[in-house]
Amino acid sequence: MRNLLLSAVAGLVLFVWGFVSWAVLPWHNMVANKFTDEVAVSQALKANAPQAGVYYLPFSEQDHGPGQVGAFANVLPQGTEMNMGRQMGIGLVTQIVSAFLVLALVSMTSGLAYWGKVGFFALVGLTIGFVSHAPYWNWFGFPAPYVGVTILDILAGWTLAGLVVAKFVRGRG
Repeated sequence: MRNLLLSAVAGLVLFVWGFVSWAVLPWHNMVANKFTDEVAVSQALKANAPQAGVYYLPFSEQDHGPGQVGAFANVLPQGTEMNMGRQMGIGLVTQIVSAFLVLALVSMTSGLAYWGKVGFFALVGLTIGFVSHAPYWNWFGFPAPYVGVTILDILAGWTLAGLVVAKFVRGRG
């Protein structure tokens, strides 16, 4: 029961941090670009991506080369309904589940004082960010500033969660 409560607290911290990171801080918008003609791009995507899914341009590895436009996109040709309440609910639940998993890991450690547990949370955040986003930089050419901001965002959220719940986490031993 204790770990469920701590998971809820840590998940809430991660959720609130996500709001601050995306809705208050400018850094995500600073590393993204806007198409010059969104209507034309939207029409081209709808005409050439008949079903929802991930698309690569060029699709064939042999077609990559200098001067060739490249893209990696999740295309939703039918659009998407922005049901903010539903999406926020799912977001909160996924953060709580994520926190539960990390709390399960940290509870298997022994001998960690408060700052050691905070460091554990931070290292998990850095690992999550690096493992999940550095490959996009390497394999798909995502811009380094975009990847860097994303990794820092994840690191910050997990560090904040660690600062809040580390005092209450029991370790083995």
